[in-house]
Amino acid sequence: MDSMRNLLSKDSLLNKTDHIYKEISFLSSTNDDVSSRLISVVARLSCSSNMLEGDTGCSLWPSSLFLSEFILSYPEIFSTKCCFELGSGVGLVGICLNYVGASKEHSEVLKESKNKVECKYLSWEHVSESDLWGYQPDIVLGADIMYDPVCVPHLVRVLSMLLRRNRSQGENNGKSGDEFQTEGPVAYIATVVRNAETFNCFAKAAADAKLSAINIASSAAPSNLLPYMLSYDRSSVQLLKITSLS
Repeated sequence: MDSMRNLLSKDSLLNKTDHIYKEISFLSSTNDDVSSRLISVVARLSCSSNMLEGDTGCSLWPSSLFLSEFILSYPEIFSTKCCFELGSGVGLVGICLNYVGASKEHSEVLKESKNKVECKYLSWEHVSESDLWGYQPDIVLGADIMYDPVCVPHLVRVLSMLLRRNRSQGENNGKSGDEFQTEGPVAYIATVVRNAETFNCFAKAAADAKLSAINIASSAAPSNLLPYMLSYDRSSVQLLKITSLS
């Protein structure tokens, strides 16, 4: 399906209109226990030259699935903690936080999440220290939020402000002696490195801002809670544990 979308994106019609709609028909086998027969299936595809009109914010991306598995695998990290999610997507991470008993979830952007989490509009480009003063999260979370190099400096700036907060209080997140123990706020950011240049841009910006970013996807690998999702490639996801060094 992805290859077909890529093919549509190169269609010359996009030079004349903002959208392309096409229907792809094919035959599929039922392969059930009762009988095996062919059925007609129609897939409706759309391609837009406007990224905001696509399905970017309406899809379950691997990073979101991985971060959700991480939350459910280590509920003791998040239970009773104040959690702040940057970029809610379809809201899966916030739902998992609610399930394990996080005290608050501030999932940004998605209005449909309002019955399960508290939603606030947050512009990374313009948010100030005073805008975040009322929020003192123990844990900051994000999934697939570093895909655009233009947004990287703003993301790092927001992370710096959130992770500096309350460090002087010396609150521990995690159990004594484990790798999750930190003093002050910590961020867990799940990401797939689709573009090395963009990822390196984030790594450099984080280092310049005195943020430590360590990939713990292997050392703290979550349980495989979605074995039936064959299209979900867990190995492609990095889980960055980010803390402030200042």
